[in-house]
Amino acid sequence: MNSVSTQPLMPPRIVKAAPLKLFGLSQRCTTNAIIPALWDRFVPHIGHIQGQVGAVTFGVVYNVDENNHFDYLCGVEVRAFPSHPAEFTRLEVPEQSYAVFEHRDHISSIQHTWTLVWERGLKEAGCQPADAPILERYGEQFDGRTGLGGVELWVPVL
Repeated sequence: MNSVSTQPLMPPRIVKAAPLKLFGLSQRCTTNAIIPALWDRFVPHIGHIQGQVGAVTFGVVYNVDENNHFDYLCGVEVRAFPSHPAEFTRLEVPEQSYAVFEHRDHISSIQHTWTLVWERGLKEAGCQPADAPILERYGEQFDGRTGLGGVELWVPVL
Protein backbone atom coordinates (compact mmCIF):
# COMPACT_ATOMS: atom_id res chain seq x y z
CA MET A 1 0.00 0.00 0.00
CA ASN A 2 1.30 3.46 -0.90
CA SER A 3 1.19 6.02 1.88
CA VAL A 4 -0.54 9.28 1.05
CA SER A 5 1.55 12.39 1.61
CA THR A 6 0.33 14.87 4.21
CA GLN A 7 2.37 17.92 3.15
CA PRO A 8 0.37 21.06 2.35
CA LEU A 9 -0.48 21.77 -1.26
CA MET A 10 -2.02 25.09 -2.21
CA PRO A 11 -5.21 24.85 -4.28
CA PRO A 12 -4.57 25.32 -7.99
CA ARG A 13 -5.70 28.16 -10.15
CA ILE A 14 -7.62 27.17 -13.27
CA VAL A 15 -6.27 28.56 -16.53
CA LYS A 16 -7.49 28.29 -20.13
CA ALA A 17 -4.31 28.34 -22.19
CA ALA A 18 -3.94 29.15 -25.86
CA PRO A 19 -2.29 26.60 -28.17
CA LEU A 20 1.49 26.30 -27.89
CA LYS A 21 4.18 25.39 -30.38
CA LEU A 22 7.01 23.84 -28.35
CA PHE A 23 10.43 23.05 -29.78
CA GLY A 24 13.18 21.16 -27.98
CA LEU A 25 14.81 17.88 -27.06
CA SER A 26 12.61 14.89 -26.31
CA GLN A 27 13.29 11.37 -25.08
CA ARG A 28 11.24 8.30 -24.18
CA CYS A 29 11.41 7.72 -20.41
CA THR A 30 10.81 4.64 -18.30
CA THR A 31 11.81 6.58 -15.15
CA ASN A 32 12.36 10.22 -14.22
CA ALA A 33 16.10 9.58 -13.79
CA ILE A 34 17.08 10.67 -17.31
CA ILE A 35 15.27 14.02 -17.20
CA PRO A 36 18.09 16.06 -15.58
CA ALA A 37 20.57 14.90 -18.25
CA LEU A 38 18.08 15.85 -20.98
CA TRP A 39 17.85 19.35 -19.49
CA ASP A 40 21.67 19.53 -19.37
CA ARG A 41 21.74 18.86 -23.12
CA PHE A 42 18.98 21.39 -23.85
CA VAL A 43 19.99 24.37 -21.69
CA PRO A 44 22.81 25.63 -23.99
CA HIS A 45 20.19 26.15 -26.74
CA ILE A 46 17.91 28.43 -24.67
CA GLY A 47 17.91 31.92 -26.15
CA HIS A 48 19.47 30.72 -29.40
CA ILE A 49 16.42 29.14 -31.03
CA GLN A 50 14.97 30.93 -34.02
CA GLY A 51 11.56 32.41 -33.23
CA GLN A 52 11.75 31.67 -29.49
CA VAL A 53 8.98 33.42 -27.56
CA GLY A 54 10.20 34.92 -24.28
CA ALA A 55 12.43 33.25 -21.71
CA VAL A 56 9.98 30.67 -20.33
CA THR A 57 10.97 27.02 -20.72
CA PHE A 58 8.77 23.95 -20.55
CA GLY A 59 9.13 20.36 -19.46
CA VAL A 60 6.35 18.33 -21.10
CA VAL A 61 5.12 14.83 -20.30
CA TYR A 62 3.18 13.29 -23.20
CA ASN A 63 2.46 9.97 -24.90
CA VAL A 64 2.04 8.19 -21.56
CA ASP A 65 1.40 4.46 -22.01
CA GLU A 66 -0.24 1.82 -19.80
CA ASN A 67 3.14 1.09 -18.14
CA ASN A 68 3.61 4.78 -17.26
CA HIS A 69 6.40 5.18 -19.80
CA PHE A 70 6.29 8.60 -21.41
CA ASP A 71 7.98 11.07 -23.71
CA TYR A 72 9.53 14.08 -21.99
CA LEU A 73 10.34 17.27 -23.87
CA CYS A 74 12.58 20.11 -22.66
CA GLY A 75 11.61 23.04 -24.83
CA VAL A 76 10.64 26.61 -25.48
CA GLU A 77 7.68 28.19 -27.17
CA VAL A 78 8.30 29.29 -30.76
CA ARG A 79 6.23 31.39 -33.19
CA ALA A 80 6.83 28.83 -35.95
CA PHE A 81 8.89 25.66 -35.97
CA PRO A 82 12.47 26.32 -37.11
CA SER A 83 14.28 23.82 -39.29
CA HIS A 84 17.33 23.58 -37.01
CA PRO A 85 18.46 21.81 -34.98
CA ALA A 86 16.92 19.03 -37.07
CA GLU A 87 17.01 16.51 -34.20
CA PHE A 88 14.70 18.69 -32.07
CA THR A 89 11.08 17.67 -31.54
CA ARG A 90 8.19 19.83 -32.68
CA LEU A 91 5.19 19.52 -30.37
CA GLU A 92 1.87 21.29 -30.84
CA VAL A 93 -0.12 21.55 -27.62
CA PRO A 94 -3.78 22.42 -28.33
CA GLU A 95 -5.84 24.97 -26.38
CA GLN A 96 -6.56 23.41 -23.01
CA SER A 97 -7.82 24.12 -19.50
CA TYR A 98 -5.27 23.44 -16.75
CA ALA A 99 -5.16 23.17 -12.99
CA VAL A 100 -1.95 25.05 -12.16
CA PHE A 101 -0.13 24.03 -8.99
CA GLU A 102 2.98 25.72 -7.62
CA HIS A 103 6.25 24.01 -6.69
CA ARG A 104 8.23 26.52 -4.61
CA ASP A 105 11.01 24.31 -3.26
CA HIS A 106 14.29 23.24 -4.86
CA ILE A 107 13.84 21.49 -8.20
CA SER A 108 15.22 18.25 -6.74
CA SER A 109 11.98 17.84 -4.75
CA ILE A 110 9.59 18.38 -7.67
CA GLN A 111 8.58 14.69 -7.69
CA HIS A 112 7.17 15.12 -4.18
CA THR A 113 4.92 17.95 -5.38
CA TRP A 114 3.80 15.87 -8.38
CA THR A 115 2.92 13.05 -5.96
CA LEU A 116 0.77 15.45 -3.92
CA VAL A 117 -0.98 16.67 -7.07
CA TRP A 118 -1.85 13.14 -8.21
CA GLU A 119 -2.65 11.74 -4.75
CA ARG A 120 -4.99 14.48 -3.65
CA GLY A 121 -4.51 17.90 -5.25
CA LEU A 122 -6.77 17.35 -8.25
CA LYS A 123 -9.46 15.60 -6.22
CA GLU A 124 -9.51 18.30 -3.52
CA ALA A 125 -9.84 20.93 -6.26
CA GLY A 126 -12.74 19.04 -7.84
CA CYS A 127 -10.78 18.53 -11.06
CA GLN A 128 -10.60 15.53 -13.36
CA PRO A 129 -7.43 15.14 -15.44
CA ALA A 130 -7.69 15.20 -19.22
CA ASP A 131 -5.67 13.06 -21.62
CA ALA A 132 -3.35 15.79 -22.90
CA PRO A 133 0.27 16.91 -22.43
CA ILE A 134 1.25 17.82 -18.86
CA LEU A 135 3.41 20.93 -18.53
CA GLU A 136 6.12 22.07 -16.15
CA ARG A 137 6.44 25.82 -16.72
CA TYR A 138 9.80 27.30 -15.73
CA GLY A 139 9.28 31.08 -15.63
CA GLU A 140 11.88 33.80 -15.84
CA GLN A 141 12.29 33.70 -12.04
CA PHE A 142 13.55 30.10 -12.16
CA ASP A 143 17.34 29.81 -11.85
CA GLY A 144 18.61 26.60 -13.42
CA ARG A 145 22.02 27.07 -11.77
CA THR A 146 20.60 27.03 -8.23
CA GLY A 147 17.43 24.98 -8.88
CA LEU A 148 15.40 27.67 -7.11
CA GLY A 149 12.76 30.16 -8.19
CA GLY A 150 9.70 27.97 -8.47
CA VAL A 151 7.97 25.95 -11.15
CA GLU A 152 4.32 25.79 -12.17
CA LEU A 153 2.81 22.35 -12.73
CA TRP A 154 0.09 22.58 -15.39
CA VAL A 155 -2.22 19.55 -15.31
CA PRO A 156 -4.76 19.37 -18.16
CA VAL A 157 -8.30 19.10 -16.83
CA LEU A 158 -11.76 18.45 -18.26
